[in-house]
Amino acid sequence: MQETRIIDASQTYDQAGQGLPTGLELLGGKFKIESQIGAGGFGITYLAQDTFLERAVVIKECFPESICMRFGNRVTVNAPSHETQYRKIVDMFMREARSLARLRHPNIVSVHQAFEENGTAYMVLDLFEGRDLLDVIEDDNDALNPDQIRSILLKVLDAIDLVHSNDLLHRDISPDNILLDKWGTPALIDFGAAREDASQKTSAVSTMLVVKDGYSPHEFYVSGGVQGPCSDLYALAATMYHLIAGEAPPVSQTRVAALADQNDDPYQPLTGNFPQYERTFLQAIDQAMSVPPKDRIQSAKEWLALIAQESKKVKKVKIPENKTLTKTISELVEESNKQVAPTIPQKPIAAAKVKKPQTTEQRYRPEWVEEFNRETVEVAERKRREAERAAALEAERRAEEARLAKMARLAKEAEIEAARQQKLAEEARSSKLLGWVKSGKSA
Repeated sequence: MQETRIIDASQTYDQAGQGLPTGLELLGGKFKIESQIGAGGFGITYLAQDTFLERAVVIKECFPESICMRFGNRVTVNAPSHETQYRKIVDMFMREARSLARLRHPNIVSVHQAFEENGTAYMVLDLFEGRDLLDVIEDDNDALNPDQIRSILLKVLDAIDLVHSNDLLHRDISPDNILLDKWGTPALIDFGAAREDASQKTSAVSTMLVVKDGYSPHEFYVSGGVQGPCSDLYALAATMYHLIAGEAPPVSQTRVAALADQNDDPYQPLTGNFPQYERTFLQAIDQAMSVPPKDRIQSAKEWLALIAQESKKVKKVKIPENKTLTKTISELVEESNKQVAPTIPQKPIAAAKVKKPQTTEQRYRPEWVEEFNRETVEVAERKRREAERAAALEAERRAEEARLAKMARLAKEAEIEAARQQKLAEEARSSKLLGWVKSGKSA
C-alpha cells in the first residue's frame, strides 16, 4: 500500500515498531489485533477480530506520527507543546468517525464503531475483501477495459457526492485507496482522518500537510491553502488518469512551477490520445485536473452530469458492408421471434390452396404481421440455401484434401520404390565388382 507523505521534515521521526502488538485486546476484549496492514500520516491500520461477533474487521488508530509516539500501548505526544494540537486531532478523528458512520453507500466502507482508549481514538470498519487499483495497474495481465473504468468512476463519483454533501472531504483519494472486490465493485477507503470539514466550519487543527505525489492538488502542499470538493475531484481524476494512461500524472507542484515560469504544462491531456474512450469522458478528467481550482469541475454531481450528457447522444452504428439494411432488420426480427415465441415452427407452413372464410380477427390483422411472417420465411429460406452452399463447399474442400493426400501418398510410395531399386542396383554392382576382384586374384 502506498504511504501518505508528510511535509514537515523537522517533526518527522522513524515510526518503525510504533504499531500495536499482535494479540492485544481493545475495548475490554471485544477486539483483538491480528496484524498491521497499513500506515499513513494520521493513522495506523490493523486487521483485527471482533471476538463477540467472530468476524474479521479493520481498525484504524488515530496516530499523527509527526507529533506523537507510543510508550507501551499508550500514545502520547513527543513534546508538551503538541498536547493541545494532539487533543484537537483526536477529537476531530472521533467527530469524523461519527460522520462516516452515518454514510450508507455501497461504495463506501462502513464504520460501525468508534471509541477512545490508550490515550488515542479508534474506528472499526468492515473488512472489504479485494485488491486496490494500484495492484490492478501494476498487473499487466489484468488490465481494465474502458467500460469497467467508466463504471468504477461513476460509482466512486456517486460515493464522493454523498461524502461532500455531508460536509466532509476525503483528502486521500489515490489508486491504493480504492478497492475492487471479485465482481469489480469499487469501495472508497481510508478517509483522511483528523482534518477539517469540507464546509470549513471548523478551523484547521494543524499545519501538517499530507500529500501523495501525482494525486494531490497543489493546494494540499500549501499551508493554509483553500481546499474544497474540487480538491478531491482532482485526486480522483489523477487516479483515473493513471488507470487509463498507465502512469501517474506529473506532481501538481511541478506543474505549478512550470506555469509560473511561463513554460508548458508537463501534463499530457488524455483527450485525443485514447480513441477507445468517449471524448467528453476524457475531457472531464482533463478539466478536473486543471491546476487552478476555479477551472476544475466543482462537484461530483457536475461530473456525473457531463458523463450522462455524453451517454444520451445518439451513437452511430456502422452496418457491415456485406449486409443491406433490410437484411439486418430481417435478422433482428427473426432473432426476436425466437426469443419471444420459441415454439413457432422453424419451417414455413404451406399456404392452403382453398381460402377459408376470414374470421373477424383475421380480417382486421395489421399489415405488419404479414410482412413480419414473410420476412421470417425469407430469412429462413436464405439461411437454408446458405447452409446448402456451405455444405457443398465443405464437401469440395474435403474431396480436394483427399485427392491431395492420395497424390502425396503415391508420390511417397514412388520415392520409396525408387530408393529400393537404386539400392538393389548398387548391391548388384557391388556383387559384380567383388566377383571380378576375386577372379583376378585367382588368375
